[in-house]
Amino acid sequence: MIKNIIFDLGNVILKDTPSIVLENLKELDERNRLIIRRQFFDNWNELDLGNETLEEHFNNCKFNFPINKSVREILLNYYKYRPFNDEVIELLNNLKNNKYNIFILSNNNKEAYKYLIKLPIFKSVDGWIMSCDYHIIKPNKEIYIKLFETFNIKPEECFFIDDTEENINMAKKLGIKGFTLDIKNQGLDKLIEKLKENNITL
Repeated sequence: MIKNIIFDLGNVILKDTPSIVLENLKELDERNRLIIRRQFFDNWNELDLGNETLEEHFNNCKFNFPINKSVREILLNYYKYRPFNDEVIELLNNLKNNKYNIFILSNNNKEAYKYLIKLPIFKSVDGWIMSCDYHIIKPNKEIYIKLFETFNIKPEECFFIDDTEENINMAKKLGIKGFTLDIKNQGLDKLIEKLKENNITL
């Protein structure tokens, strides 16, 4: 019986980061926005592993064009500009109201984590496992094992929702049921079907 629902953050609870943040950089031309996307947003392993701060990551980008103070502040606080998928939040709260334990399992950086965990919208969450705390990123099986050990939960009692098939495949290898969510193209209908197939009350 499923007792625990595990959510990823990016492209599940939160909407896609780069495109939304880049829309706020109106003073930059399209070419420079593309450079920022490639250099700042597309190589986050060291950030997610907790091996560098956002400021260190920004400095390591070594942009070949001037970055003014306002652009720098937006990039270093990108997580404050990232909107939520409201329908996923509604689903999360419904699941909590139906007595399921709610967990977050995410590849993410320290600054974003410190900001997000304090938001009232996450009051229903029972526990967080963030890659930056353990220097392990999905789909490494060790981060899933950290979730089991930290919260004393069994994989066969868990259902995991993530936007990356590779992460879901690893979860399944460990005995977790799961679903790869493509919310942008498919919405929540297929996820809801899969939850119902697993006798999860919505």
